[in-house]
Amino acid sequence: ENVVVIQCDVLKNSFLAAYDLATGKELWKKERDEFPGWCTPNIYFDDGKARIAVNGYKHRGGYDFLTGEEIWKMSGGGDIQIPTPVVGGGLVYFNSAHGKFSPVMAIRNNAKGDITLAENETSNSGVQWSHWRGGSYMGTMLLYNGYLYNAAWNGKLTCYNALTGEEMYSEKVGKGNSYTASPVAADGMVYIADNDGVVSSVKAGPQFEVLKENNLGETLMTTPAISDNYLCFRTVDHLIAISDKGRNP
Repeated sequence: ENVVVIQCDVLKNSFLAAYDLATGKELWKKERDEFPGWCTPNIYFDDGKARIAVNGYKHRGGYDFLTGEEIWKMSGGGDIQIPTPVVGGGLVYFNSAHGKFSPVMAIRNNAKGDITLAENETSNSGVQWSHWRGGSYMGTMLLYNGYLYNAAWNGKLTCYNALTGEEMYSEKVGKGNSYTASPVAADGMVYIADNDGVVSSVKAGPQFEVLKENNLGETLMTTPAISDNYLCFRTVDHLIAISDKGRNP
């Protein structure tokens, strides 16, 4: 909608703000009480109304896109928040990791008010389901064909039923020791890359099966991109485009 949304969580004066794309005019700005983080906000809809989902530790929440009004909030989770919220199927999915907890949780699009979970609670009026451990420090989760995938820094890939939160599997992918890139998917395959440049193709769905491993031979710490039948990787020295269509004329 020609609006730029900025989430700025820093040591002092954290804020969420919206700016006009063409002019840079500030449309609204809301203060946040939050630890420093590196999250990117996302957009979801509640009964046709646009909302902004923001990850956080002290202040995870949803805001009205037009006015910046806070719709819901909650606290708890990893205290260095990085992953982007994932949206789909009437739910907003969050994960984080650092400190005592590493939660994975599904928030209902119509959540309102303070929905912070009580001790030993895994759901409430705004929380569809949650697991207090299993989230990722760096990686944004992947929602694909009814399943939610979370890739941890050590290469453990966990698959959940996206609606119920049931864990389908949690298995180590590849032999790498460190994984920074987030998983992506296309054509029934989930792609996950380790920092050494080995890309594993995992069969999408509730059963774990590694179909192929390909070594790009260079350090790879960025999430692959998929567009127009191309799978693109940005390594430390190259941009690599892979396709079964061959080179365009």
